[in-house]
Amino acid sequence: MSQNAPADRPLPWSEATIAAIPDRGEGLWWVAHTRPRAEKVLAADLDRLGIFHYLPLCPRVTRSRNTNRISRSMIPVFTGYLFFVATETERYRAMTTDRIVSTLSVPRQEQLVAELRNLHVALGSGTDITRSRQIRTGRWVRIVCGALAGVEGVVVGWRSRVRVALNINILGQSVTVETDADLVELIDPPAYAVAAR
Repeated sequence: MSQNAPADRPLPWSEATIAAIPDRGEGLWWVAHTRPRAEKVLAADLDRLGIFHYLPLCPRVTRSRNTNRISRSMIPVFTGYLFFVATETERYRAMTTDRIVSTLSVPRQEQLVAELRNLHVALGSGTDITRSRQIRTGRWVRIVCGALAGVEGVVVGWRSRVRVALNINILGQSVTVETDADLVELIDPPAYAVAAR
C-alpha cells in the first residue's frame, strides 16, 4: 500500500455515484464519437444491446420567438460524445448500430472514471454548469467587456475567486460550476504567437 493513500481515507464518491459510473467491469471504457444528434438514440441502442453507457445530460430552457412559449429539454453535456464500457466484441456490436462515427480508446481508464464521477456529482447537484474548453495557465484569452475589452493575452494565473473546472481530458473539454461572470473568453493563439514558436 502506498504511503500517500492511507487505508482509512474515505471514498470521495457515494455508492450511488460509483454504481452510476463503475470502474469498468470486464471491458474497457471507450468514448463514442456519434453521428450528429444521435447521442440519445445510441444510448437506447446500447441499452437494447446490454452495453453499459453513460450519457451526461443537462437541462436546457429555450423560448420560442413566435409563441413566446418556454420549452425544456435535456441535452448532452458534450455534443457528439457518449461514454461506454465494452469488450472488443461489444464495441464491434456498438459500431454496427451505425450511429457511431468512431471510437476513442481511453489510455487512462482510472482518470476517466474519476472525471466522469465528478461530472455526475456536479450534474446531480442542481448547480448550473456551462461547457467550455479547458481554461488554464498558458492559454490565450480575450477580455470581452469593460475598459480592456478586446485585449488579448495569455492566462498566467487566477487571483480572484476561482472557478472550478471539471475536466474530461480525453475530449479536451470541461464543465465549470458556480460560474462567475469572468471577463475572459478562450481563443486560439493569434498568428503572431504561433509564428514565434
